Amino acid sequence: MKLIDDYVERFHCDALPSVEKCFIIEDGDEVYINKWIHKGKISGNVKDMFEWIEKKYLSNKSQLKKTDIKKFNDIYKRFYIRNWRIIILLSDYQKKYRYYNNAINSIKSKSYSNMSSIEFLKLFDKK
Repeated sequence: MKLIDDYVERFHCDALPSVEKCFIIEDGDEVYINKWIHKGKISGNVKDMFEWIEKKYLSNKSQLKKTDIKKFNDIYKRFYIRNWRIIILLSDYQKKYRYYNNAINSIKSKSYSNMSSIEFLKLFDKK
């Protein structure tokens, strides 16, 4: 599994896709996550998939590391075990940021086009 090629550029441009589209399945991944792949793409929730990987393969990682070091290393290399939570967090944050930014700009342009941003935000202050 790998990240999309332009992940960093898209992150800096606030243009990350949904987290499911940030990951690309590679050859050999299906050995571990066959139930999560449909037509060459991740099916279902990525967070659930990573939690399933950790539970299934790494619930007793000290034991796996002792008994099958090759499998242990392969899982860590393939599936961003150390970073998947951050990748999901960044993608979800940008999706919400774009949504709320578009919603606020839409409201401003329709109702309060002459107001500055500070005046507009004062509408939401508690009185």
